[in-house]
Amino acid sequence: MSGLGAVAGLAILLGWVVFALLGWVASPVLAAGLGAVAGTGAVVFFRDSVAVSGAMALLAPIGVMLPALALRHAAAKLGVPVVAFETWELAAFLLLYTVFLAAAFGVVPVDLYRLGYAPLPVAVMVLAVCAYGFVTGNWFDHVLHAVLWPAAVVVLAARLL
Repeated sequence: MSGLGAVAGLAILLGWVVFALLGWVASPVLAAGLGAVAGTGAVVFFRDSVAVSGAMALLAPIGVMLPALALRHAAAKLGVPVVAFETWELAAFLLLYTVFLAAAFGVVPVDLYRLGYAPLPVAVMVLAVCAYGFVTGNWFDHVLHAVLWPAAVVVLAARLL
């Protein structure tokens, strides 16, 4: 992703955090507006600050999926009709991605990460995700990010409350 794309992705994510936090006390329109201003302002005016540079270093590469999910969540809260993920889908994702991350960190003695570089497993995974997206009508991208794990936990916890 280009530098401009990474900065735009970070602005979306920072804006989404503000939007999500303000969503507890403000209307979705106000929270979205303030989130957009805060996210854009942070990367424009504080681009060389330790906080913004640290967030970029921590999250890079941001990819496509996190900003897309952040925008999707904000759009849903603003009343745009989007297909919601079912609770079982989030729980299954959380379980499978936890196993994948544990394997990537060496906690599980199977190197699942290297399967992402082998042609046949990648083809099977991409086709499985495409088939699942086709059957359920959900939009998917093949670029995941570790921050999706805590995001799924927050969404599941919010549904339980």
